[in-house]
Amino acid sequence: MLNTVTSIVVAVLGIHIVDKFAFFALPYRRRRAMLDKQYGDKPSATTVSDWVLMAFTVALAALLLWRGVQAASFLGGLWIGATLIQLYFHRFHRPVAPDRAAPPQTSPLKEMSYAIQDAPWRPWPQLLTLTVLVVFGLVLMW
Repeated sequence: MLNTVTSIVVAVLGIHIVDKFAFFALPYRRRRAMLDKQYGDKPSATTVSDWVLMAFTVALAALLLWRGVQAASFLGGLWIGATLIQLYFHRFHRPVAPDRAAPPQTSPLKEMSYAIQDAPWRPWPQLLTLTVLVVFGLVLMW
């Protein structure tokens, strides 16, 4: 039962990883309007959801460890994921045009969010790699 529940949760999360990229297919104006609405005049839009996701992440990691994983696979997966995220953010080193920049009150997180919406496909190598790895993992689970 534990294996089945864990497999279903992980499969849904894998699909969710790739599904999130569909947001980037929306026109810039629509993405920008949604971002402006989320942030308003605040420097952060995800304070509560970040804590919820952190708790969920810790719970999922505990579930995976309790279920039993190979240490090398687990640590390798953590390294791959962390490195892809780091490389993803590194792709946003170019300044954003003033008309697309984050409005005040700004923060590094808010500026990054607006930079991503300005050019969401800039880190295409990282997005492609993540997508291939997710699909490969889902095929292996199947």
